[in-house]
Amino acid sequence: MEVHAHAHTARKKWTHYLWEFIMLFLAVFCGFLAEYQLEHMIERDKEKEYIVSMVEDLKNDSTNISRSINYCKNQLEGFDSLLRNIYHKPYTDSSLRTLYYLKEKYTLVSFKARFSRGTISQLKNSGGFRLIRKRAASDSIVKYDLITERVEGQGEAVDFSGQQLLAVSVKIFDSQLVFEQSSKDEDILHATEKFDLITYDDKLLKEYANLAKFKRDVIRNYIIQLTGLNNRIPGFINFLKKEYHLE
Repeated sequence: MEVHAHAHTARKKWTHYLWEFIMLFLAVFCGFLAEYQLEHMIERDKEKEYIVSMVEDLKNDSTNISRSINYCKNQLEGFDSLLRNIYHKPYTDSSLRTLYYLKEKYTLVSFKARFSRGTISQLKNSGGFRLIRKRAASDSIVKYDLITERVEGQGEAVDFSGQQLLAVSVKIFDSQLVFEQSSKDEDILHATEKFDLITYDDKLLKEYANLAKFKRDVIRNYIIQLTGLNNRIPGFINFLKKEYHLE
C-alpha cells in the first residue's frame, strides 16, 4: 500500500499580516482624505458662490436705493408745495385745484427701497454662515443686514404716516371731483369743474397740515438713511471682492 506524504504550507509570518493591515489602513485613510478634500472643495466653492451672490445683491440694492431716493426727493418737494398751499388762505378755485393735484400726486403713494434678501436669507436659514470662513466677511454681511433692517423700519414709518394722513384726507377732499378726471393727475389743474372742499373746518385743516408736515419729516429722515446706506455699499462690495479675489 502506497503512502503519500502530506505537503505542509509554510505559515505566514506576523510581519505579513502587519503589512496587510497597514495597506488596508492606508487604503481606507486615503479614501477618507480624498472624501474630506472633496467636501472641503465643495464647501469652498459654495462659500465663493455665496459671496458672488451677495455682491450682486449689493449692486441691485444700490440701484433700487438710488431710485427710491430720487422718488422721495421729488415727493418731498411736493409736500413742501402742499404745505405752502394749505397755509395760504383764503382759498381760491385755482389754489383748491392745486391742493387736489398735490394731494393726489404726492400723498397717496410711496416708493420704498426693496432690498435683495435672497443671499442673506439662505445664509441665515440654511446654516450657510458656517461656510463663510473669513470672520471679517461674515461680520460685514451681518452688519449690512442690521443696517438694512433699520432702514426698512423707517420705510414702514413712511407708510404709517401716510395712513394717518389719508384718514384725515377723506374728511376734507371730495373724491368725486378727482374720480371724474382722467388717470393723469395734471388734468386736475385743467378741469372745468369747480373744486371745493368737503369742509373748511380750521381745526381739521390744521390737523391735516400737521400730519402732512409729519410725513414730510419722516420722508426726509428716510432719504438721509437711504443715502447713508448707499454711500457705504461700494465699501462693502470692494471689501468682499478683495477678500475673495473677485475680478
